Amino acid sequence: MATSLTASTTAGAIFGSALTLSGVYSPWIILSQMQLSNFHMLQTFLAASGCSTIAMILARRSNIAPCIPRSPSSLGIFPYDGNIIGGLLLGGGMTLTGACPGTVLVQIATGIRSGYFAFVGGLLGGTLYSVAKPYLVSAPGSQAAKDVKDEPRTVQQYVGVREERLVLFYEGFLVLVLALASLTQRAENVLFPPVVGGLLIGVGQVASLVLTGSAVGVSSAYEQLGGAAKRAWGYISGSGEKSGLRPAYNSIAFAGGIVLGSWVLSQALDFKVPGGEAPIADSTAILGGLIMVLGARIAGGCTSGHGISGMSTFSIASIISVAAMFSGGMGLALFI
Repeated sequence: MATSLTASTTAGAIFGSALTLSGVYSPWIILSQMQLSNFHMLQTFLAASGCSTIAMILARRSNIAPCIPRSPSSLGIFPYDGNIIGGLLLGGGMTLTGACPGTVLVQIATGIRSGYFAFVGGLLGGTLYSVAKPYLVSAPGSQAAKDVKDEPRTVQQYVGVREERLVLFYEGFLVLVLALASLTQRAENVLFPPVVGGLLIGVGQVASLVLTGSAVGVSSAYEQLGGAAKRAWGYISGSGEKSGLRPAYNSIAFAGGIVLGSWVLSQALDFKVPGGEAPIADSTAILGGLIMVLGARIAGGCTSGHGISGMSTFSIASIISVAAMFSGGMGLALFI
């Protein structure tokens, strides 16, 4: 157990350092992306996805990690309803907080005020989801879950092409988009160009695969912390099971590693937060954090789990979740 926790913490520290160096933790970077005024986040995101795609394939074929494509999230309303609704909520929360579940942890480490309140909201969202989960998500044996399970899980299964050809097409598409995005204005006070930052995040993915056997993902830690709080309350009040507090410590250790790695790096290097502090009210950050994490858990993943890891396996559920995430964030940004 101790060795596993150490590996998860180390992987989280490497991933957190990469997020810090890339600059995508900045509220200004995220808000500017949602407002379509700067594309640093998109470029970093796509570069990370391209690097992660190759890493995931090699890890699976080398038996380092299974790298299983993410399954659809079903609420029992319509196909991929959990991914769509959850993704929209996640994106809206990102616009309210200028963060995502992973970058909130970096904001805490680097002393960004809104990050502290977004984290509180995230814990509330994780707790709310852990309580409401039995009523939200379709049970594995339900008809709705069976209907989704029978559908193709990946793009290659859906269109019937070999994985190698799909990878070549995807990587070429990413290069084209990155080339076009590079013509836009570059963000200030960023240590590395967005493509380099994305490659560093890809290194964080490699570290997670090698050290833990799992791809990166952050939002599950909030749910597990919320579940621990729920079990603690049940234990204290006598209304719940008294079998002990046993959250999935590896995900929590990974999240803690993100904070640790980012804090150490921020102390060692003298750099400014790109764009500086964003004018985000404390109450808005808390509300946004709640909505963001609740949406991420309904969708079954966040920008890390679906965006960096899930899309790298060509998971249809992940692609739909990311599309909904950006749609929700950009749509809300039109009214703010």
